[in-house]
Amino acid sequence: MTPDQAESTYRQGLIAAQAGRWGEAQELLAQAITACPGVPVWWANYGLVLESQGDALGAVQAYAGALNLDGGLALAMDGLLVMAERLAQAGRADLAEAAYRRALALAPATLAALVNAGNLLRAQARRVESALLHRRAAALEPENWIPPYNIGNAMAEMNRLGEADRAYRAGLCLEPARAELWANRASRALAPQTRIGEALSALDRALRLAPGAASLHGARLFLMQYDPARTMPQIAQAHADWGARYPDRPAAAVPAPAPRLRVGYVSADFRAHPVGYFLEPVLAAHDRGAIEAICYSNTANPDAVTARLRGLADGWVDTAALDDAALLERIRADGIHILVDLAGHTLGNRLGVFARRAAPVQVTWAGYVGTTGLPAMDYLISDPRQSPEGADGWAIEGIVRMPDAYVPWSPPADAPPVAPLPMAAGGGPTFGSLNALPKLNRGVAALWSRLLGAVPGSRLLLRTPGLDDPELRARTLALFTAAGADPARITLGGAAPHAEFLATYGEIDVALDPFPYSGGLTTLEALWMGVPVV
Repeated sequence: MTPDQAESTYRQGLIAAQAGRWGEAQELLAQAITACPGVPVWWANYGLVLESQGDALGAVQAYAGALNLDGGLALAMDGLLVMAERLAQAGRADLAEAAYRRALALAPATLAALVNAGNLLRAQARRVESALLHRRAAALEPENWIPPYNIGNAMAEMNRLGEADRAYRAGLCLEPARAELWANRASRALAPQTRIGEALSALDRALRLAPGAASLHGARLFLMQYDPARTMPQIAQAHADWGARYPDRPAAAVPAPAPRLRVGYVSADFRAHPVGYFLEPVLAAHDRGAIEAICYSNTANPDAVTARLRGLADGWVDTAALDDAALLERIRADGIHILVDLAGHTLGNRLGVFARRAAPVQVTWAGYVGTTGLPAMDYLISDPRQSPEGADGWAIEGIVRMPDAYVPWSPPADAPPVAPLPMAAGGGPTFGSLNALPKLNRGVAALWSRLLGAVPGSRLLLRTPGLDDPELRARTLALFTAAGADPARITLGGAAPHAEFLATYGEIDVALDPFPYSGGLTTLEALWMGVPVV
């Protein structure tokens, strides 16, 4: 085929593509490229044809072929990045990463490739690699707020909270009107450093910028639970004020009678998380002849617990790709009689579905510390300690008090043997807490410091994710030093595998419970490991 014939064949291929005759277009363009392989735009348009037929891998090869000839061809680079994104969305992270790396090898200064590849790696928990790509993006466009935002996210997930905060603040210096920067700084950098007041102020700023963002309202309500300056009536009223935006509505239809009661469980935490641990014995104990259990999972990082829960459920629906309207339709189509919220206002919740009355009976349980504030939520499952008599006015839901405890719990299979009390070997007692850092505040530090001062030879051991960070360790010690404690008597430890984390109780004589947000699963694990909790 001569060059003129190749040109004519190429144009015939374009005409076929414009007419939607994709197979014919593919054949003609392939013939033209075989005859004259050195024309970049031919490769790019060949990629578009392959893309239109769903051949993502072929399209990637075609776009890369175009860029090999002309690294500045925007049509080809845009197509390559679109294909990489589609591969990522289809769960082919390996192929998506290869496409991004090919794009960067051909055009290293492509901001979108750096940012998207960095986000892909972060989704795979490859946060160090992710941060490196985002830092390259920041150096490429120092006036762009997106790279600092992504650096902050990666640093927060590595519990390098001081670095995360500096990255978010750098982004805010560039773009102070970005609600997502204020929100992530609040929830991912400030709150984990026990800076709850600052976190709430940052969320208020985010809400002024994006008053309709449901996730921001939920994050604010959640963080209020940690604030020692807030009373229970104030917290309850804030939830009720939020819920007033979503008046209850009747169910679309009562599900038809069925041989078994259909119960739906909705959560983003069907994994190694308190919710996963609390739900597992419930699913295992369900009377399969009377109850059909369906889990609606928004879980982003499934693990071994996810697999066990899936094996115990009668049905499993992954909901991450479903918006509220689609999930509402699915739940109604499944004929759910009782729908159970296991999240409250925590990350990944689907309260928007409950607000639309997805099932005739709707219940909140196990995943949140109190009322959701949602009028469409009928019941809150609790117990006499979690919701003492007189607390009914603090919940919009009707409180159902279980006689013993509001959650069941199965001891962890990886728990080490109970160790002898450390003080039995001589010396003073070791007090300790393995609770999350946001539960620590000035009042807690003051009381625990007084305890150290009142008990000669005593020590305090704190261990929780985040205390690996030197900046946060220094901040935590400063909090206790300001309260009068001797920092030499305080030991700090960070994240560890679960079995090693539990083994820490072998170094503690008495576990201390923080306030106002007390321990849940942490308290159960301490007691199982033979450590009394005060």
